[in-house]
Amino acid sequence: MHNQEWAAVVNTTTEQFLSGAADMTIRERMVFAMLQNRGRLKFGQSGTELKWQVKFALPETEVYTGGVLDFQPSDKYRQASIDWRGYAVTDTMDEKERLMNRGAQALINRYSEIMPDMIESLMQRMDTELFINGVTYTDRLHGLETFLGDDGNTVVADRVAKPSTTYAGLSTVPGALAGTWSANTTTKPSAQLATDWPGGEGDSEYDYWSPRLLNWSSTGWGTGKNTWIDNCEIVLRKGNSWTRLTTGKAGKLDLWLVNEDMFDDYGTKQSLKQRINVGPSQELIELGFPNGYQQEGVSIMTEFGVPADTGYGLNVDTMELRCMYDKLYASKGPEYDMKTMSYLWSVGFFGNWKYESPKWFVKLKNYAAS
Repeated sequence: MHNQEWAAVVNTTTEQFLSGAADMTIRERMVFAMLQNRGRLKFGQSGTELKWQVKFALPETEVYTGGVLDFQPSDKYRQASIDWRGYAVTDTMDEKERLMNRGAQALINRYSEIMPDMIESLMQRMDTELFINGVTYTDRLHGLETFLGDDGNTVVADRVAKPSTTYAGLSTVPGALAGTWSANTTTKPSAQLATDWPGGEGDSEYDYWSPRLLNWSSTGWGTGKNTWIDNCEIVLRKGNSWTRLTTGKAGKLDLWLVNEDMFDDYGTKQSLKQRINVGPSQELIELGFPNGYQQEGVSIMTEFGVPADTGYGLNVDTMELRCMYDKLYASKGPEYDMKTMSYLWSVGFFGNWKYESPKWFVKLKNYAAS
């Protein structure tokens, strides 16, 4: 078979595998499916960095009593910025192998074995990158853990851990930029913060970039226990209400994504009460994910890759997967390398996760486990 002919066959076969693999990645992964359903997969992205404007406060409203108004310039925006990340899977065929596989059928058979492995490798990596810390792992995607770090000082009485990291160049520590918060309750959710947050009231600047980190192993949930199976209902309830408190209706969570053991324990908790479990949202059922629960209108599901003892509250409308190719995966080659007398090609992804603000998200963890 002529060089150009076999290259065309390889390219065609590769694109067929890629098309099916990308579709399978989206359809079989719950978060990917929800993102596609809501138009949150963005393709053809460009630029040296991924940047977006963040509104951290509103112009101040003052009481008017007939005097002179105070006109001041409004500086209520900050810029968030992260870099692009990439992944690649490679393969090669030397000239001798090509000559031995000049028949079209032999060539297709060879890549019917190799191409699925290349795609499977890339798919498995993408599956778990949603949960990665892109600051700790400087060459991987900015997954959820990028902005869900705590200060490490949570005690067993704390219901909330103190956010303490940066995301896209901005601090997640409540009050780091500006603003104040009420401190009226006797027992504060976090001894480190010493305010009513994430309950109470305060300035929007105080928590514009702060996620809710819920310590499900706290003794402060009112159950007299510090296990997930005993605290799960009240923890999820407070997570829902605390997220909506400063964000309004737009802050309503879409999904609780929890570790498999936590998911099973939640089901056990309901069965012990002889309660009929309500399935997930109609959206997830229509997307092909019928197995799950629902509490206060938020679906509770599990998925591969969620870390042990951990759960995440997601607001899907405030997250995107930005892709630099015009599709999820793309291939390059085959290209001839004279030095090695080989044909080279790769399958890859370039892009990153983007979250409008950490404040729309919740993490569940046994922060005071020991």
